Amino acid sequence: MLTVYTRHSQKCPHRDDIAWRRCRCPKWIQGTPSEDHEFLRTSAATRTWEQAEEKARKLEEEARPGARKTAPAITIEEAVAAYRADEAARCLSKSTTNQSKTLFQFHLRAWAKDVGLSLLRELTTPNLVKFRATWGNGPNTTRRKHERLIGFFEFCIGNDWLDKNPALKMKKAEEKRVPTDYFTREEFQRIEDATYAYGDWRGGRDFRYRPERMRALILLMRWSGLAIRDAVSLEKDKLSADGKLFLYRAKTGVPVRVPLPTKLAELLRSLPTVNPNYFFWSGNGDPETAKKGWQRALRRLFKRAKIKKPDGTPKRCHPHMFRDTFAVELLLSGVPIDQVSLLLGHSSVKVTEKHYSPFVKARQEQLENSVKLSWQVHDEWLTQSAKTNQHIN
Repeated sequence: MLTVYTRHSQKCPHRDDIAWRRCRCPKWIQGTPSEDHEFLRTSAATRTWEQAEEKARKLEEEARPGARKTAPAITIEEAVAAYRADEAARCLSKSTTNQSKTLFQFHLRAWAKDVGLSLLRELTTPNLVKFRATWGNGPNTTRRKHERLIGFFEFCIGNDWLDKNPALKMKKAEEKRVPTDYFTREEFQRIEDATYAYGDWRGGRDFRYRPERMRALILLMRWSGLAIRDAVSLEKDKLSADGKLFLYRAKTGVPVRVPLPTKLAELLRSLPTVNPNYFFWSGNGDPETAKKGWQRALRRLFKRAKIKKPDGTPKRCHPHMFRDTFAVELLLSGVPIDQVSLLLGHSSVKVTEKHYSPFVKARQEQLENSVKLSWQVHDEWLTQSAKTNQHIN
């Protein structure tokens, strides 16, 4: 059994008592960690008795028969390769695996090589802080990369390559919450009107049909809440004969039928398409590549629509705002937020609340009623004050 004792300094008033705990003198450990081990005397590398006790118990645990051996010396390259192979085996989306490829395979490996680190266990918290300093990203991107680092080291711990997660001790970046923006009805109308001139931009084999195809895409995202990738790769058989869109939300596992406006359903069915199975996608290549092509087209469309803020400055527009508009309009119409969460395919209502809570109509009405109650108290005070003044006069 291992015991803790104090090596007092010459000036310590308790230097005659090695069992005295509450001074700041160095703590040491001595004894036999198990029956098969020889007598041990070593510094606990701390001046706190409690921490020395924890280290003593850990030494005893490691000395027990069958205890886990020291973690193998895995290199950073080996760990990164194993992590990326695991992501591929889990069939994660290409956007997710590309983010890991950028952070770990390109940035982490290159940085570690530059500073002379090769082993996984050399990625300590201080070194990771230095690595983060090279990112040069904004607070939200930095926070997401930090979360990805935490996941990487949890994977390493699960493989018995590390005992602790060094990324957990890094202080988190300050998160700046930007209120969710959406298109007002007037703004959306301007964008829809801009699609009629889209055919003027020559180039590409489908330029004759671009106005209808672009208009159908933005209307689909607006009235279904689909993200642009899901909208671009939407299959035709998901639209029923009665104009309902069948969506299977993978995150929640809940199938949802979203009714579409009749004119939108008719427009979708009348679209000229390259592949008979899809509304917008040719079916060839990667849907992610097709999405990027439509994103470029939408940037040109937003530029032509010239949406501006109330102060006259250009409004930053992006495709996800169609999905935001779908959610906000539902909430402003009084649809419960738990139903909106299901329609959006969020994994939890908390995710919906994080982005859209300011638009919950019932909550806003409750807040307004609470303010009006304060008016009644104020009116009563004014009335009583007026009566008092009349009596004095």
